[in-house]
Amino acid sequence: MKLFPMLTLLCALSAPGAESDWVTVGDPGNPPDKAGCGGVAYEYQIGRFEVTVEQYVEFLNAVAADDSRQLWHPSMGLAEYRVTEPVFAGRVPPRMPGCIRRAGDPGGYRYEAVAGWEKKPVVYVSFLDAMRFANWLHNGRGKGDTETGAYDIAEHGGIAPHAPGARVWVATENEWVKAAYFHPPRKGGPEGGYWLFPTQSNDLPGLHDPGAPGANLANFFNLRLPKSQFTDYTRIFPVGSFPKAASHYGTFDQGGNVSEWNEAVVYQTQRRIRGGSVGDAFEVLQRVTRISSRPEKEYPDTGFRLARPVPAPATGRLGFAQPSSQR
Repeated sequence: MKLFPMLTLLCALSAPGAESDWVTVGDPGNPPDKAGCGGVAYEYQIGRFEVTVEQYVEFLNAVAADDSRQLWHPSMGLAEYRVTEPVFAGRVPPRMPGCIRRAGDPGGYRYEAVAGWEKKPVVYVSFLDAMRFANWLHNGRGKGDTETGAYDIAEHGGIAPHAPGARVWVATENEWVKAAYFHPPRKGGPEGGYWLFPTQSNDLPGLHDPGAPGANLANFFNLRLPKSQFTDYTRIFPVGSFPKAASHYGTFDQGGNVSEWNEAVVYQTQRRIRGGSVGDAFEVLQRVTRISSRPEKEYPDTGFRLARPVPAPATGRLGFAQPSSQR
């Protein structure tokens, strides 16, 4: 496959060359919040949106013909189904999403998005899957290596840090929190610089369907439903469905819709998950809520978002002067 310049490749969060899919997070040297999160000493860029199903399909079709790394989860191929374990007896079981179908035999697998899921964030992806996606981008897409580059998975497994020279990586917790919640008071932000929700608000976001015009909206679990009602995970929305509900830096969907992995290592064996999902109550969307899980775990409501250095303005090439190891 022909390799395009690396900058063009790394701009492809929605389409090759789409610079609008990255936002620059400035204000270097900002203070952390009271929990010690969100302080970042350098400028960086972060995905405006999570990685989508159509982007992950491109990745699978490039590197998973035999899927020896198990980058495709079988639940991705079920267009929609209900969990039927006895624990749900007498209650409405959750509806689970499917997002990517697989066809063919080992060595010749092909993948396609379930209709209507192309622009939704990919789910059923582990942190290891996210690391391999980042390695693939770092190495030029196409048949690029998935095991080394941004992350040395062979050496460090699921808790590998991203390399100082990484061209792209899964956002660190500090990078993720700053992009979601920080807003300098001198620029109209709250006292202390951090909002409670990633919609530039300390007030509870509203619940609406995609396309609603409000500035404080999110997709999370509706507590007004009967207590017997379980989550409808199929109600994950396309990225950017609330066009006015951005963070100060211009990111979308960092609260609700799907939770997101970030790079923080917890208990030496787990990775952090932030932001809450369609399956979570509003408290999980708040900046003060932090959860974690093992990097090999996959969930029907969890995806990921990437970060990268700010491109050097004179050459259009990615610069690597910023320290990229801060957690």
